Amino acid sequence: MKSRFCLFTIFLSFIVFSTCTTIKSSQEISSDVLPITEEQQTIKDDPDEDVLVKEIEPEKIESEEIELEGLGSLLLTFAGDIMAHNVNFNMSDYSLIYQNVSNLLLSDDLTFGNLETPVTDSLPLSTYPNFNVHSNYPLAAVHAGFDVFALANNHSNDQGIEGIDGTLSVMNNLSPLVYSSGLKKNAEDPFKPVIIEKKGWKIAFLSVTEIFNAHDSASKRVYYVSPTQAARTDFLATISQIKATYQCDIFILALHSNEPEYVLKESKQKRIWFSQLCAAGVDIVWAHHPHVMQPWETLSIVDQITRQEKEALIMYSMGNFISGQRYTPNTENPAAIREYTGDSVLLQVTLNKKKPELSATMNLEPFLITNYSERGLGVTVHHLNESYISSQKGIWKEYYQSRFNLMHEYLPLLPMKQGTAILE
Repeated sequence: MKSRFCLFTIFLSFIVFSTCTTIKSSQEISSDVLPITEEQQTIKDDPDEDVLVKEIEPEKIESEEIELEGLGSLLLTFAGDIMAHNVNFNMSDYSLIYQNVSNLLLSDDLTFGNLETPVTDSLPLSTYPNFNVHSNYPLAAVHAGFDVFALANNHSNDQGIEGIDGTLSVMNNLSPLVYSSGLKKNAEDPFKPVIIEKKGWKIAFLSVTEIFNAHDSASKRVYYVSPTQAARTDFLATISQIKATYQCDIFILALHSNEPEYVLKESKQKRIWFSQLCAAGVDIVWAHHPHVMQPWETLSIVDQITRQEKEALIMYSMGNFISGQRYTPNTENPAAIREYTGDSVLLQVTLNKKKPELSATMNLEPFLITNYSERGLGVTVHHLNESYISSQKGIWKEYYQSRFNLMHEYLPLLPMKQGTAILE
């Protein structure tokens, strides 16, 4: 189980201190929060730190005593894009977005989401094509269980330098309780991963984009890899250098890929590129941009840094977790391509290591989710399963049953076999 400590209230630029600490569970967390000061901050799940409240799980202690030579299991959840169209940010209560899936997000060790909007309180709310939200929007995601945000994407610089600085300020205030990667303090800063230490695991996390809507001065403040052969070759060397330097147990790369949107199947070129990234040192590629789900797979591949054969996970596109792109579903044609923007997967990955020097093994469990639109209330996320479908009536029951069947037709939602890497 995750533990979550109370964050303090954002009111303009003032920080109000609090002494409360909570455990992430079914308990309600206040919606207006910010992290405590440096002297008061306590890293999550560190038993050596002085905390006000902490939860001891006997079964976890027992498993750690048994596996003294290795690491205990680590449960990660990967989501798609956290978008913010006007039907999303105009909601009066952002917690409603997550209330039907938060139990899943709160039950893991780390939850990853691609935040595809600047977060700047000094600027007005703004929808497509130049997004902006205020800090209470991502904070609702944090309260629901999100721990790690990818910030590098084609909308990172929608609000210019002020948007970059505003987003960094919000994320820095949440650190170290929330992690993020993708934005730079200075344009000349090199690629540098965020290091996440959790339950004895050392995770290197890096977020980059291959595409911008505008190559302006603000784009220089975003981790960017040009989709050219020369730039990709240089980036592969950077990946290997990061893996060798940080000696992490798992290297996770969030990649906003340069490709057309609304495509359900990954290209051969994409498979080759992602396999090359894994060979260079990445263990998990978590990709975005098409706004629809593409398949995922695990590969057996030799890591060029460790010289070991390892299991690598590639998520070719995780689609939208929440958006307004399917605010008005096409009930007459559930198979229309835009209908896929409202359904995606929460992919839970259980990592295990028998010995520290060995590569991790991965067990995957996907959960289908869907966006439900209600006039006047906005868009909420639900599990797309038999229980949800049976709760619908008439045309909506038929629609969601069709969407359930269509997602099962092309995604590896049943037990899958390991794939084969394509390196050239």
